[in-house]
Amino acid sequence: MFKSLFLAIAAGCWLMAAAPAARAETDFSNSKIKLAEENGDGGYRAVKSKEYKGVRDRLMKRKALEDFAKFLSPLRLNQTLWIYASECDGGPNASPFYSPGLHAINMCYQFVDYIEKTADEVMKTAKAKPNLFPAGVGRDEFIVGAFVGVILHEGGHAVFDLLDVPIFGREEDAADQMAVFIAMQFDKDIARALIKGISYLWFAGSDPPTEAQSDADRDAEKDPTTRCFRDPFCAYSDEHGTAKQRLFNTVCTAYGADPKAFKDFAAAGWLPKNRDCAGEYQRLRFAFGKTVFPFIDPALMIKVQSIKWLRPNEIRK
Repeated sequence: MFKSLFLAIAAGCWLMAAAPAARAETDFSNSKIKLAEENGDGGYRAVKSKEYKGVRDRLMKRKALEDFAKFLSPLRLNQTLWIYASECDGGPNASPFYSPGLHAINMCYQFVDYIEKTADEVMKTAKAKPNLFPAGVGRDEFIVGAFVGVILHEGGHAVFDLLDVPIFGREEDAADQMAVFIAMQFDKDIARALIKGISYLWFAGSDPPTEAQSDADRDAEKDPTTRCFRDPFCAYSDEHGTAKQRLFNTVCTAYGADPKAFKDFAAAGWLPKNRDCAGEYQRLRFAFGKTVFPFIDPALMIKVQSIKWLRPNEIRK
């Protein structure tokens, strides 16, 4: 029973035709995924810098954290996973993170600001070079796809920690795989929007230089993240893959899950022809089934999969 149920849900075949579920009809009250409210802020911490006020306001209006908590609600955890957004320490390059000690995901306003600015650059590039990207993407589609991809990545770290999931290889790679795998469990429109957002975010990312910088040039940059990306040793030895590696891994997982839906990515040359993406996806699905699926409420997962999470402006056909 488990095997057949898992294959049906993981493949997402029969859920594609399911009627959209009304959010009010789905009970999320038993979920262990909660917003970490503080002084009635709803999980959205007050900003320290005025430049991020608009980011906070837009996240609150979109109910981004509320939707994400419901998105993960099928997980049956023994401990509460807290979610909140804040202006993180670390300056403009601060990145979202999962805190094992607090069992909390912190979505940094600075990173959302980076996503929005990157969306503007991607829109300009796509307009100037329409054939550069395999598929068209709208600004809102890019933003929501990149946001969900990044927070699902942090959700992967949380799942590994709270469920004691064993990991071979780098945890950052595994978290990327988890994010893309979950994105692919929804209908085609949602999956494509999320994958485009995630992959185009990595496409726009800067890869580190191939030659070492002088000490003077490297150390002139005060921000440690920027300084690291000017140093090949620091950048390539990081626990994360480079932006382009993460791009190709994202596309491969998506194509392996649904070659028909992502054939335009393969046709555009975003994948090497000899890479066994179907095999990679099957191994990922098997690992998910062994380690995470036993902790998922199948009935609630079906309801969550059938909800139309994205707004019309967030999907470009």
